[in-house]
Amino acid sequence: MTSACPVASDPSAGPCGTWRIVAWEEADAATLLDGSLRLLDALADEPVPALRWYRASSPAVILGRGQAAASAGAVAQPLPVLTRHSGGGAVLLDRDLLSLDVALPAGHPLLDGDIGAVFERVGAAWADALGLLGVPGITVHRGPSTARRRGTDRDRLLAAVCYATLGRGEVLAGGRKLVGLAQRRRRHGALVQCGLLRRWRPGILLDALGADPTDADVARRAVGLDELLDPPPPDAAVMAAVELALARVGGGPWHSG
Repeated sequence: MTSACPVASDPSAGPCGTWRIVAWEEADAATLLDGSLRLLDALADEPVPALRWYRASSPAVILGRGQAAASAGAVAQPLPVLTRHSGGGAVLLDRDLLSLDVALPAGHPLLDGDIGAVFERVGAAWADALGLLGVPGITVHRGPSTARRRGTDRDRLLAAVCYATLGRGEVLAGGRKLVGLAQRRRRHGALVQCGLLRRWRPGILLDALGADPTDADVARRAVGLDELLDPPPPDAAVMAAVELALARVGGGPWHSG
């Protein structure tokens, strides 16, 4: 695939010129999801790769695009229930999840290959960053998705919870999922959504989905960064490490905007 990305005049710029880093955002879930869609849509007029970090100010259940019709009516209140624009299972968007949107214009080198290849590249950058921060036992899942949405009741429950199954490129620590990935494609580019668990406390999400909130198997399937390192690195250190790793694989430098 030939790169369609504009090349900056700066000779130090990477294969897609300068990346844009959107200002940190902390807001309610609906505002954050709208911001993700705007970031993707902006690529049509300004095909410049961008990063956007954010965290929810209040909890909400976020369903994957493909599961909304089947699951929305089964989710218990009082938490808000919203649907994101990318696929995958449900997540609890709250203060325990550090989120990153990676917006890539059509033709960007990270999008080369089949539709899932970008997951392996973005996941590898996360793995490199977390390894440099001292997280032990980091691996990247390079096989197909383990979610079975048409299997047994148990299979369907696990598939309904993002961090209970694995997808291509997702990052594990000691065999437990740490970083989840999803994407949304349009003709003008792609949005890769990343979620780093700071803590993994699935009880609220399981309860909202009508499942046993004390499910020990689901609890064992993922882990939070704050459970792995003592003291845990602050968000700023995580963000800087990931940005550096993405610059290595996807080109740089960065500018704020």
